[in-house]
Amino acid sequence: MKGIWGDIVGLLERTGPRLYAGVPGDDPDIIDAARAAGAQFAALQDQRSASFAAVGWSRLNGRAAVLATATGPNLLNALIGISEAYTSRTPLLVVSTINRDTEVGRGGFQEFPAAALSEGLFVWTHRVASAADLAWAVSRARYLAENGQRGPVHLMISPELADARVPDGLAETLVRAPMPLGQTAETLAPVFEALRAAQRPVLLFGGGTRQADVADYGLPLAAALNALCLVTASGRGVFPEDDPHFGGLAGLYLPEESRAALAEADAVVVLGSQLEETALMGWDAPERALLAHVDTDPAVLDRAVPARYPVVCDSGVFLRLAADFAGPPSASAPWWRPWQPMRDDGAGLGTVLFWTTLRAALRDQRVDVLAQENGLADLWGYYAPCFTLPPGVRPLVPSEQTPLGFGLGAALGAASDGRRVVAVGGDGAFLTNLPSILAAARMAADICYICLDNGGFGWPSLSRTDTAIVDFDAGASIIALADAAGYTTAVVSEPHLLAKTLGDALAGSGARLVVVRLSDRPAFPPVRSADLVPEVVIKEDDGGGPATGP
Repeated sequence: MKGIWGDIVGLLERTGPRLYAGVPGDDPDIIDAARAAGAQFAALQDQRSASFAAVGWSRLNGRAAVLATATGPNLLNALIGISEAYTSRTPLLVVSTINRDTEVGRGGFQEFPAAALSEGLFVWTHRVASAADLAWAVSRARYLAENGQRGPVHLMISPELADARVPDGLAETLVRAPMPLGQTAETLAPVFEALRAAQRPVLLFGGGTRQADVADYGLPLAAALNALCLVTASGRGVFPEDDPHFGGLAGLYLPEESRAALAEADAVVVLGSQLEETALMGWDAPERALLAHVDTDPAVLDRAVPARYPVVCDSGVFLRLAADFAGPPSASAPWWRPWQPMRDDGAGLGTVLFWTTLRAALRDQRVDVLAQENGLADLWGYYAPCFTLPPGVRPLVPSEQTPLGFGLGAALGAASDGRRVVAVGGDGAFLTNLPSILAAARMAADICYICLDNGGFGWPSLSRTDTAIVDFDAGASIIALADAAGYTTAVVSEPHLLAKTLGDALAGSGARLVVVRLSDRPAFPPVRSADLVPEVVIKEDDGGGPATGP
């Protein structure tokens, strides 16, 4: 496909394949160009779903997917997904067609000041002025999205440039990725000496760490230090949850035993985490521990908690040097008390029974990705005594923004990449994300959707004394829609049928849906004493979980 859209796809594909997602416009655009070039694309009918799919793909691959938008409602409908990418530092390249220069300020159709949407949404915003400007703009946008602070970038392109071409030779101006930000064993020696002297060390892995680095260096470091290892919700998946050093997810989701250990820790190393509010919940006086905070963004250090050792460094570099310094595995017994698995109380098909059964079912099937929401029933999937990720399963979850429906929409991006996906969400999340459900059927996506139907709208169904306006029965309608779209569907409400129903659904292919009718609405977290967990602020207007996110 000739023209500027084909040139953009050509420039980006030289740096690695990526997904191009969006709602096709009136005229051929970058989605058409990606299709013509044989690149991965997702032509959807809803910008919100497209943004979720693009962010989901980017988070799994570490490269920027391309989200095609247009000025006005098109872009505005995608802002929820873009805000999620900004908060979670997920690479994303947003390309918007804007009004023609001759129409700006004269009442152009759907004219909107898109350039003003910058702070809190985009790492960088740039209006492409000419075809000669394009190669530099695309390469810089990709560079900023995928390196350093990372996050969404915004390129605005006027329709006047649609038929233009990049001048010969300018395609060679692509910016290469930088070397990892590093330190040396000598500069980090004071941190390593303090770690080696610690009796009760904790390693906290955030979303800025990489699974390969943790496997190569983080696991040996944990063994050498005899360290309790935690992850944030965004960092989940980088540390194996069947490892004896694994203590669970930090903050709101931390098991009581690990929470007590964290309070006693004499050294804590935070790697690649911004230490958001939910990661700090229940961690009394974190400044008491000898804290080393490692991040590539200096602005993050000391933002939430004073660090004795603020370290500007790539987490993989730090782990490699620390593992070399720490030496062989420790022979000491664990200094912490391991968390104990929960047991279902046997009273109907409850939330705990669902999650423990799902883990067993996932262990027996080939599943690549578990996409997850953050509603009331979903939160138990973050709680290690109730559910741990089986080996080989990648998580795909919302970050601090926790937009309702993100996990279900992000599953589309994972399936577009050829992965087998299980996506779990509450009935409220399904109702807000019906376009993604229909798109999965049209794309013949290999997704098994699991709808947790407890008859209520998430947290408001617990926080209100009068629940009349937040109680509803959506399962039958969701099943009817899926049936009409060509899904393989099932409904289960009996405990003794749960394992077989989930096993059959996970073993299938294509778009599948299981509605699980839960018999309870258990409050979360299970331990809510004032000295362990602070009160969670509930937003009664979104139904998607705690206002603070994972």
